[in-house]
Amino acid sequence: MNRIEFLEMEPFSVTQADKDSFYREQMKIMTADHRKACTAYDDICNGLGEETPYLPVTLFKDIDLKSVPDDKVIRKITSSGTTGQQVSRIYLDAATSAAQQRALCGITGDFIGSKRIPMLIIDSPDVLRDRSKFTARGAGILGFSMMASKRIYALDENMNVDYEALSEFEELAKAGPTFAFGFTYMIWEYLVGPLKADAKAVNLAGCHLIHGGGWKKLQDKKVSDEEFKLGLREACGIESVSDYYGMAEQTGSIFMQCPEGHLHASIYSDISILDPEDFSERQDGEWGLIALKSLLPESYPGHMLLTEDRGRIIGTDNCPCGRKGKYFEIGGRISRAEVRGCSDTFEGTVSSVQEVDLRVLAGTYPPEEGVRGTFDELTVDFLSELSTLFTKDPVYRQYPEINSLGFWCRSAHIEKIREGYKDLVGRRGRGLTLHIAPSNMPTMFAYSWITSLLAGSPSIVRISERSSDITEAALRGINTVLNRPEFAELKRQNAFISFPRGHKALEEISGKAKARVIWGGNDTVEAICRVPKADDCIDITFPDKYSVALFRTGDFAGLDDREIRHLAHLFYNDTLGTDQNACSSPRTVFWLKDAGVDTERIKEKWWTAFAEEAAAYDLQPWIATEKYRILCRMYAENKGLGTVKRWGNRLYLVPVPNDGRSLTDLEAKFGMFYEMDIDSVGEITPYMEAGIQTIVSSGDDQDEINKKMRGAGCEGVDRVVAIGEALDFNTVWDRKDLVEMLSCTSLSETTTT
Repeated sequence: MNRIEFLEMEPFSVTQADKDSFYREQMKIMTADHRKACTAYDDICNGLGEETPYLPVTLFKDIDLKSVPDDKVIRKITSSGTTGQQVSRIYLDAATSAAQQRALCGITGDFIGSKRIPMLIIDSPDVLRDRSKFTARGAGILGFSMMASKRIYALDENMNVDYEALSEFEELAKAGPTFAFGFTYMIWEYLVGPLKADAKAVNLAGCHLIHGGGWKKLQDKKVSDEEFKLGLREACGIESVSDYYGMAEQTGSIFMQCPEGHLHASIYSDISILDPEDFSERQDGEWGLIALKSLLPESYPGHMLLTEDRGRIIGTDNCPCGRKGKYFEIGGRISRAEVRGCSDTFEGTVSSVQEVDLRVLAGTYPPEEGVRGTFDELTVDFLSELSTLFTKDPVYRQYPEINSLGFWCRSAHIEKIREGYKDLVGRRGRGLTLHIAPSNMPTMFAYSWITSLLAGSPSIVRISERSSDITEAALRGINTVLNRPEFAELKRQNAFISFPRGHKALEEISGKAKARVIWGGNDTVEAICRVPKADDCIDITFPDKYSVALFRTGDFAGLDDREIRHLAHLFYNDTLGTDQNACSSPRTVFWLKDAGVDTERIKEKWWTAFAEEAAAYDLQPWIATEKYRILCRMYAENKGLGTVKRWGNRLYLVPVPNDGRSLTDLEAKFGMFYEMDIDSVGEITPYMEAGIQTIVSSGDDQDEINKKMRGAGCEGVDRVVAIGEALDFNTVWDRKDLVEMLSCTSLSETTTT
């Protein structure tokens, strides 16, 4: 049986065993066809080394994937998304569009009958103004409209209830069967809510409502499925309701909910539940990531998709409703957590000045004017007391990041730093410094602030509204020491505050500050730099950076398994300790081959040890899908990358040819590395461009490597450190000496970055 004959069968008439056999062969055929027609997809398949791989559904937001020429595209569908969000872009030719419409009609007809009946569209007619390109809303309306003998819109152009139209549809509902269609949130927000508020009597009893589009917004409003259905009955008398699960990336092959409350897979598509750990299939009844297959997409490679939704298969071929195939339930979108690192510091969506009161978390706001001498005794004493609190008190020792901060502040270390600034004797602080520190590096705000203390400058430190428990604990400790009588002067000169993006405080402080220290992604840094500042205020910025590792195979050759495991543990801290998102966490590893050493054997031992360390990593489902998306996108955008080697979803290893390409174009997070073999240290110099910050070296020749990079005139490389030291803070960062820049010889001196 070919695909056309299979798709002409009744939607729920095929047993799962027969369906599995047919789909196995068809997925191979469709994959081969798409690989021939879509170069980016072929590159992804080559990189993954799989015969029929799933594509992450979010990949369609990143790149255009088409298997037909542009002149064959008749429609572009975009997924629904809030303002500012990227949306998926799906390109349809005539054949795919027709197949999707036939499938949607076949599935819907199994529930409401194949005869065309009047349809109430719970939306505005504006959504279909441009039929050559529209969102999933428009595609859904257009698809279900194929079942309609007459179409009436429940909402006007301004998204208000059109009571005249509802009255017309009410008369049609009295005369015979009707159905309504809309997206879940819009039905509740723009129909049920207003009908209740206006106390208008509308009787649509007997109308069958079909709704989809997800429950996230209603869950945020604490609206359950039961409350949703009750609201429909009370507002307009609708009692027959079918939810459905579907997405723009596989339009047409939806999964409808039967009277038993189960979602069903039809002949047009199938569902599997995957384990986030390694994307293996889970057993019926087990929760996991939803993966979908469809026979419909011919114009784009959307036949095998990995979603970001949770689900579980309830049973197969035995639903009491009588439909064959798998039936399942949805557990909602997988939850996301904040990524650690310096990629984003000034989060939020507020774009205009807000009047929300800011919060003072520690110190005094506004701080007292005045500067101090560099490394003055009061500052040194304060840091010593802070060190004792953070390293001795059990309350703070439970946080490794805070304990490390305390160790950094110890008297011996501060004295060592002071020794390096002998030439700054007699300098004083530049003046008030504003610090915008990363929200997702919990103690970076403290390191940034301490550089101002050492320079003698008073500070205002902006703390994110999304601060972590670690940040809040560190702040409590700082406040405890500042509140001691002997440090009253420092308390008056420094402030830790929190305010939302767009708050007038940012501009007001910038107008008074002598310096702004800004950590974050390129977009964040650029946005804050655009905020007006005083004429004599300097900006010290730390935007996106990329780091690498340089491992000599000879450094590992004489080590036993325990010693290699120890180094792997330190490298784990350098990388996965911050989700590999810190600017100093290596993403590419250069393997310097030594004569007489089996390079492949060393690499295998090293990465196996690292994978064992990565077993401790909190691999949340969203991290697994996001990491996989990055992997697929890198193959689509970068030619010549070797086939990935995977240790489940905990470690991805991608070979890179030694061809001089820019490393900063290679994204990696969550335990994903690129690696390249080299024969000499000099071979890495072409890659050390301005965006390279740190080199992590396996040996004890950091100074020698640093000299070679300087001697070769490399634009990048701020520092070279040993394994385990990538995250260690230094007062010189990205070749910018913070203590020097935040101090001056006189109050009138200006400094440039």
